[in-house]
Amino acid sequence: MALSCVPGDKFKAGQEVILFTGTDASPLVKLSVGDNPPAIYNVTVSATGKLAQDATISISAGSQELLDAYNAEHGTSYQPVPAASYTLDSDKVVIEKDAAISGQDNLTISDISFMKNGVQYLIPVEITGVEGSSLEVLPTSRVMYIRLARTVTFYSLSMDNTNLYSEFEFPADKAIELNQYTYEIKCYPTNLKTDAAEQICRLCNFTGPTSGGARQNMLRFNENGRPWKSLQIVTPSGGDYTTTTIFDENQWYMLSMVFDGSTYQLYINGEPDATVLNSDEHTTFQRFEIGMSWGSYAGSQNFAGRICEVRVWDYPRSKSQIAGTLCGTDPATEGLRAYWKMNQSSGTTFTDETGNGYDMDWTKSIREPSDGAGYQPNPGAASAISWIKDAKNTCSE
Repeated sequence: MALSCVPGDKFKAGQEVILFTGTDASPLVKLSVGDNPPAIYNVTVSATGKLAQDATISISAGSQELLDAYNAEHGTSYQPVPAASYTLDSDKVVIEKDAAISGQDNLTISDISFMKNGVQYLIPVEITGVEGSSLEVLPTSRVMYIRLARTVTFYSLSMDNTNLYSEFEFPADKAIELNQYTYEIKCYPTNLKTDAAEQICRLCNFTGPTSGGARQNMLRFNENGRPWKSLQIVTPSGGDYTTTTIFDENQWYMLSMVFDGSTYQLYINGEPDATVLNSDEHTTFQRFEIGMSWGSYAGSQNFAGRICEVRVWDYPRSKSQIAGTLCGTDPATEGLRAYWKMNQSSGTTFTDETGNGYDMDWTKSIREPSDGAGYQPNPGAASAISWIKDAKNTCSE
């Protein structure tokens, strides 16, 4: 078993210790929960060498104090699993003489009715004592955190029909001034084109009012002169962020644009892109654009694919926070100002799940049909709304 030391450990390399099996790299483990419980996690405890005599290890599960401490340390918002919904077979396991791993102690999830979409759940399991052995417990593996994970199926919005491409502007009293922020959108490109005269695929734009200048966060693939299938973001300062990451077709990407007041960083499926842009320009959110809606460019700069999970946060999200909400997030999460899941399956209004009043009725969208024409109502865009749910629309938490 590999065993590494971390700052603060008093153990020396090679020293034998006791720990939860499988937590030497990370104390966070996953338990997949299907639609029909039970779901079982086989809890075992290991020693890094065979024992000279039997050792009894006491364990407990469900400490709210440990859960709160984990959330505080990692900036996450995991919720507890109700005590009535799971059982731990025993509060003790034994590592027998001449063995290095204990028998199994099953943690069983018997009921999932408490689980809500977009809410993450965690069960801390702790080693509370060791009898019969002088080996100490590795501090970083004294607690194992069992994360419940489901495979989510969902509807998404198709962007294949370019008549959909339009903008929605909220009233001035709904504008959000953002000195720090995170914008998110999940996309599934199906055709990022080939090298041609017009290869740009414009995805979306989070921006300010039509009368207040750009101050935009505009996303497009295949900008002229940039690496093929890279993503360019035009930032509020006019800065140019082009990803080091090269994208593939026919897979889902959660794009999280994080601005902490001085640095602009893109996270892709929870992992930071290698590019970092220094900037000190804040932004205003008052308008959201799907695709390229200006003039005749809608047809030539089309993005073929799907979108869902569009979010506006008023603070810079951390890596762990982003990674924990790739499939969805709790609409009541603090700092989430607007949230369009884009999964309604019918209708022409994109509902704001937060209840903060940012519903987008696409019959009231606008666009500028030609240079100098000014923004005009574009109710016809709503007729191009198409909802999709198939085998491609799955997400494993």
